[in-house]
Amino acid sequence: MLNRRALIVTAAGLALPGLARGATRTVGWVSQESRETSAPFFLAFNGGLRDGVKGDDVRILERYATGGTEDTAAAVSDLERQGVALIVSQGVATPTVVRTAKKVPVIFGFSADPIVAGVAQSMARPGGNATGMTFMSVELMAKRIDFLRMAVPASRKMALLSNANHFGEEREIAACKAIVEPAGVELLVHRIRATAEIAPAVERALQEAQALLVLPSATMVRAAPAVAAQCLVQRTPMVSGWASIAHAGGLLTYGPNLQAAFRRLASFALRVLDGAQPSDLPIEQPTTLELVLNRRTATMIGVRFPDALMAQAEEVIE
Repeated sequence: MLNRRALIVTAAGLALPGLARGATRTVGWVSQESRETSAPFFLAFNGGLRDGVKGDDVRILERYATGGTEDTAAAVSDLERQGVALIVSQGVATPTVVRTAKKVPVIFGFSADPIVAGVAQSMARPGGNATGMTFMSVELMAKRIDFLRMAVPASRKMALLSNANHFGEEREIAACKAIVEPAGVELLVHRIRATAEIAPAVERALQEAQALLVLPSATMVRAAPAVAAQCLVQRTPMVSGWASIAHAGGLLTYGPNLQAAFRRLASFALRVLDGAQPSDLPIEQPTTLELVLNRRTATMIGVRFPDALMAQAEEVIE
């Protein structure tokens, strides 16, 4: 069932460029995650909105469509009936939100490739009724693997765990192969299509590889604590792209700071509310990156982070 909660932001007031004083506009927020899981990203977006405006009110109507695609489509239709001026889509909900929204523009924070997903025509010219940010950063793969090899230089065989339903994952797999194979490192790819496939895939991967690379996606974030526990038993390092996976027990992560990205997403909303067309706003990638090291996990699996790696970390989990 659709989980609904409306937040009315009034205390300090949120002014919108181009609106007469006293005007109120309504923004919708749609996520397929729970309110608790989405909270850091919603709060970051809301904080960016607060910083960008002053004086008038903005109502933010939150919808948590945890039932999946059908629930998400119902949430979008409901928000359009409520008269929202635009919808902000978090993560995996984005393709459904973009397809369903008929009356209002969409701003998205999306972990996958928006072109492959069919929600935009190109990064520079989205061309439709949606724009925003993509967190897929294929070009960061080389640095991520470099950090892994600094921490575990003896790794000659790596396993890659990938979500086959994640739009654009083929590009990420190809990038990984292009990086490790010239260095004489064997890459064993395990693609999963359902949550139930993750544990057996990890078990197979840990039997054959000295390190596990996890391509970040919402599915992998939810599975991260269990995957980390499997890796700990086998004393195998797990590396990925988002800080939450390091906090779940991964050895290290390198990639975009997602809270900073959702804060940046507020600038898209402000421009659209001020009359800009999504089709004219280029899709962006995050520019705030972070290396997170989990020294607790390192100790448990017998890895010592070199000083050169520690010096580059934005966060070290003790």
